[in-house]
Amino acid sequence: MSYNNRYNDRRDDRRDDRGQYNDRYDDRRDGNESRQSGSDRSQYGGSQYGGSQHGGSQYGGSQYSQHSGDSRRGGRADYGRGGSRGGGRGGHQNGRDDLSHQMGRMNMNSNIYSQHGNPRCPRPVPQVGDLAGSAHQPRMPIPKKDLAHNTQKFAERPDSWVYDKKAVGTKTTLLTNHALVHLPEQTVQLYCYNIEIFNNKKLVNNREQASPLFHAYVRKFTRDFPNRRDYVFNDVNILWTSSRLPKSEGRVGDNRSWMMYKYTTRFDFGQTIREDQDKQLLSTLVDAIATARVRSGCPKFTVFKRCMFMIGDGTTDNQIEAPLSFPVGQGLDARCGISIGVRINLRAGVTACYDISHTIFNRPGYPLIRLLCELINAGPISDEEFEEVWDERLRGAVMTERNFNELDRILKKMKLRYSLETAVSIDENGKVIVKKIPRDPKDFKYYQLTATSAQDTTFRDDKGKTWSIAEYFLEVSHIRLRYPNLPCFVKKPSKQNTRFIAFPMEFVSYVTDAVRYEGNPGDRIKMEMIRQSAYTASQRRALLQHIIEQKPIADVPAAIDNNDSYMRNHGLSIEKEMLSVKATILPPPTVVYGEGSKFTDVHHIGEWEAITHDPIRKVLEGSVYVRNKDGPQLKKRLLCSVIHISSPENGKTEISYDPACYHRLMNAIEEAGQPVAWENYEERYAAMHGVLNYCQGADDPYVIMEFFQNIKANIDNKYKQSEDEVIIPFVLLVFQIKCSTLKGHRDQWDNDYNFIKYLGDSEVGIYTQGILAENLCAIKETPAICKLTRLLVEKILGKVGTTHRKLEREGDHKSWTKLTDPKSPTLVLGVDVSHPSPRDRLEHDIRKLSVATVVGNIDFDCTEYRASSRIQDAGEENIVRFREEITARLNAFIQNTGVRPKHIVVYRDGICEGDFQRILYEERINIEQCCVDMDPGYQPTITYIVVSKRHHTRFFLKDNAEGHESQGFNVLPGTLVEDTVTTKEYYDFYLTSQIGQLGVAHPTHYYVLHDTWKPMVSFWPTVTHALTYMFCRATSTVSLPAPVLYAHLAAKRAKECLDGAWTVARFRNMQLSVDSFHDVNKLTQAININAQLDGMTFV
Repeated sequence: MSYNNRYNDRRDDRRDDRGQYNDRYDDRRDGNESRQSGSDRSQYGGSQYGGSQHGGSQYGGSQYSQHSGDSRRGGRADYGRGGSRGGGRGGHQNGRDDLSHQMGRMNMNSNIYSQHGNPRCPRPVPQVGDLAGSAHQPRMPIPKKDLAHNTQKFAERPDSWVYDKKAVGTKTTLLTNHALVHLPEQTVQLYCYNIEIFNNKKLVNNREQASPLFHAYVRKFTRDFPNRRDYVFNDVNILWTSSRLPKSEGRVGDNRSWMMYKYTTRFDFGQTIREDQDKQLLSTLVDAIATARVRSGCPKFTVFKRCMFMIGDGTTDNQIEAPLSFPVGQGLDARCGISIGVRINLRAGVTACYDISHTIFNRPGYPLIRLLCELINAGPISDEEFEEVWDERLRGAVMTERNFNELDRILKKMKLRYSLETAVSIDENGKVIVKKIPRDPKDFKYYQLTATSAQDTTFRDDKGKTWSIAEYFLEVSHIRLRYPNLPCFVKKPSKQNTRFIAFPMEFVSYVTDAVRYEGNPGDRIKMEMIRQSAYTASQRRALLQHIIEQKPIADVPAAIDNNDSYMRNHGLSIEKEMLSVKATILPPPTVVYGEGSKFTDVHHIGEWEAITHDPIRKVLEGSVYVRNKDGPQLKKRLLCSVIHISSPENGKTEISYDPACYHRLMNAIEEAGQPVAWENYEERYAAMHGVLNYCQGADDPYVIMEFFQNIKANIDNKYKQSEDEVIIPFVLLVFQIKCSTLKGHRDQWDNDYNFIKYLGDSEVGIYTQGILAENLCAIKETPAICKLTRLLVEKILGKVGTTHRKLEREGDHKSWTKLTDPKSPTLVLGVDVSHPSPRDRLEHDIRKLSVATVVGNIDFDCTEYRASSRIQDAGEENIVRFREEITARLNAFIQNTGVRPKHIVVYRDGICEGDFQRILYEERINIEQCCVDMDPGYQPTITYIVVSKRHHTRFFLKDNAEGHESQGFNVLPGTLVEDTVTTKEYYDFYLTSQIGQLGVAHPTHYYVLHDTWKPMVSFWPTVTHALTYMFCRATSTVSLPAPVLYAHLAAKRAKECLDGAWTVARFRNMQLSVDSFHDVNKLTQAININAQLDGMTFV
């Protein structure tokens, strides 16, 4: 069911400027023009150029066929191929009856009678001058350039630069990982073909599979592909040739596996880039030419997606400090890969952006006996330890259920090798003999382990005799197993061979080639890879310079080489030096705490002390009172209860920790300025209203529900120290292990954290804070030396709505003064959509849905934010009922300040350049309409800024003396870059705001798409930088503005509560359906915060 269609009447919003219903979303193009030329194949099959004969385009129908009459989400067209998302002919999505989709088939694509013969009233032949979408020709497509969202104009870049403003910040020059690309001086004519490869009758979309298959077909079928050395293939579906193939289209292969090709267009490749030329296709072509030598079969590289991973024998290079590969445990190695992204529309011209990344590979020939030892040891072991200690231990070892589960998780999808090289042969008398066993190794795909050991697992041979595996090897092959007590690996039976085949563990290893690991390595391996691959800024710069200079690394040749045949034949070259960019280090704001305490980051450290400061910096005056603009002033006092949540893996064992740690935490909250309830204040003995011991999977979840209800109903007012106080219940959740870890080991367990958060945040209305028992034990007596205490206190203060800090309004930061002016107030919104993970998309409940969240400030100082969320279809970036969310945020601001905002600023995360036009148009129109609905004369300024971290641009200091050693000599927080690597089409800039303690600081890319405020040129960069000081969970700058991070957290909390509400409904024997309007409303209410909680509970 599509929520944005079925539960929300947006038909009026979807009309174009001619008044038609469907055409604003019609993304068709004529002829061979491609919507996403050069990118990977459409997600649901189909051709990127020319009509596919084996499935529809991304949304049904042949997207680039001139006869395709379907709309972008339409069903079956007269000449299209496929009406469902999977490329079928029906009008359903994922097997569900989508009412709006059926209406789309009737209203947008065709007359309902045309599907069963001639229509009752034949349509007149189109005439010149007929209006698109008119009564005479309702199905005539509107040109894309005339669609309403494509006629809007983006905000223009200011005429001046912040770098030219001497009074703003400090000026510097940086290096970036871009290099200039020189296109051929003389235009080269290339011929473009669409490629579709089928293996075992299935369309191949994977680069790793498609590339070797393509090159194998080209080498085999030389008549169809005569000049293969001139071919450039993008590893997916596009082929460029310097001369036309003998046939315009054709098919090679057999009945099970084949390749189809079809000519689509001629491409002029040269320095002149026409306005009508597809920029994305040009970018893909340059990338394909530059990397063709590596992607066409270089033995020192393996290709995964856009990265070329080095698989040489060397692990280091003497000229580079950074390791190229390193072990991460479990017989796995992390290897370094090189990627290149070509940008066409930058102010510097055409550039190649180089970057590096790491992924996990198997260690060639690693024995699985060693892997089992590492799992038992919970860490790596040396060769000496294995021979001297573990060999003897394994002979008497018995595998536990956890060992079975961990092996199954690690080895899933892996290819293994069975070899008898380490086998011990014996003669008839049982004596060991030296004999080479004449058996070739066998590769097989992991299927499963035997439930019992080799000496206990039995089978019957062809003659009906029963053997154990150990006996069979001893009697038949004269091989005595060294570890008969361990299970064996079972080979998956096929239709042709159903015999039982098992391999003893001691003879099985990883395959002898370095193959990318596709399984789930676990959190420990991931953390180890992140830790070791976090190169310092100096290491990363040195490695990138080496790559850009086109030098070999260890025994691996250069990934890009101007002298290779592909580059020379196409007249392409890339400069061998990093681009330099001008930058401005923006002035920092002043952070203000209670009792007049202030901090100004004059040295651009990006970090300061609050709870750990001596003396502790207090919360702001007035923030400890209940937010009530017109009512009495009531001071909040927290009364804490505790739930101990133990793991079923440890039985009913109670959690043990030092109770003094709890009292230290409460004392730190009190010293920060937020009153808490005390049993004995002089002894610093905090009150504990209630305690519940709960074991996951063993105890009835109803005890937690009753516990919350009792706390809320029986608040003890004896802890009030005056009549102007109000007791606020608060629950500390002490977990023995992470719920996500438990659920990862056993899928049958529910994630108790989610349903507890739902009970507290939504159903009952009690503030909660989770913590692991081991972390609670780490809280020290003095907050000044305990960073964990700082993090917890900052989070709790944010949750209960006690504002800890703000930025100085009347200081030297003029932009912030303007933004927070009470006479001209500003509403700052953070907008994000949280999508399900790949694993959650496979589920059949609400976990596969997306959640859209909007947060907005409720005060003049932009410190306190509130959020509202809504569920919608998985992967849908358009926000359902966005107008209602904006109305809620406007009303919350007006309710708490008493005035309407004169400026609305939106920081939008999660959209790419291809969606700018459409999503900006929809959300801007919704904001404007919301203001008109409130008052026809209400017209605030609207600024719409897109926030993006999905890029590979990095910046490096030219001189390390300009940086700080404690930050790894990264660029300083507040570094602004607005030229050279920014775009020509948009008003955009890069801003690095976070401190870079580990690895290289990742700048954020900002696009100012719409701006009716039009302040001075330095306003948006400096305001955005100031907002990175406002994230309440950290006493440091962060990588994104606080409203965007709050939107991330609120969306995450909403998804947790959604899962929790689903779990609670199951406990209560309630059947909820995402296809029911009533149930969807209940779930939407469940993911939003209880109205009685006045705080940022999502932090």
